[in-house]
Amino acid sequence: MSTTEKRAKLVLVHGIFNTGSVMSWMSKQFSSQGFDCFTPTLSPFDGRCGVEFAAQNLKQQITARFGEQETIAIIGFSMGGIVARFYLQQLGGNVRTSHLFTVSSPHLGSYMAYLPYPSKAFRQLRPNSELLSLLDSTVGTLDGLSLFSYCAAVDYTVAPSRSHWPVATNKQLDVYLHMSMIFSHKLVREITEKLTSLER
Repeated sequence: MSTTEKRAKLVLVHGIFNTGSVMSWMSKQFSSQGFDCFTPTLSPFDGRCGVEFAAQNLKQQITARFGEQETIAIIGFSMGGIVARFYLQQLGGNVRTSHLFTVSSPHLGSYMAYLPYPSKAFRQLRPNSELLSLLDSTVGTLDGLSLFSYCAAVDYTVAPSRSHWPVATNKQLDVYLHMSMIFSHKLVREITEKLTSLER
């Protein structure tokens, strides 16, 4: 079996107000290294039905693409990281996942979520929300997974927590602005190193 055949399948999860296409650049970088990448679009993309609805959608699409047994690794951008956590912690996705990389995700909430937009996910991404408290109280379900959280040096979207996640390996990259993270060669190198470390 070749090295690339041993690699986990990659699921790249977009954030709010985006579709799977926003992850295309990053997907191409990993695909060129032999990873099988999947960039699902979670509808409705403005989160109006909430994180749990998006996570159910994610689960359905992962199963349709990779079946129920294939090992996967997840890269979740912004709200996509929180959706991925719900999938792993509440919907059983942890049993088939090796790594979770969250990128600019509001693990401690964001004050930007207080903006008056009629979306359930907005309310759920506020500091100390019921959903974030649920995820924090069930974080033990992630024991055994490799967890990483990356943030930008300057990010006006995730404030004030800057994506810090106490149970993960946290790293700030010399990248500026929220969306720039998913177009960062530095981030791709970081994730690739973590995914391939067991191959050496």
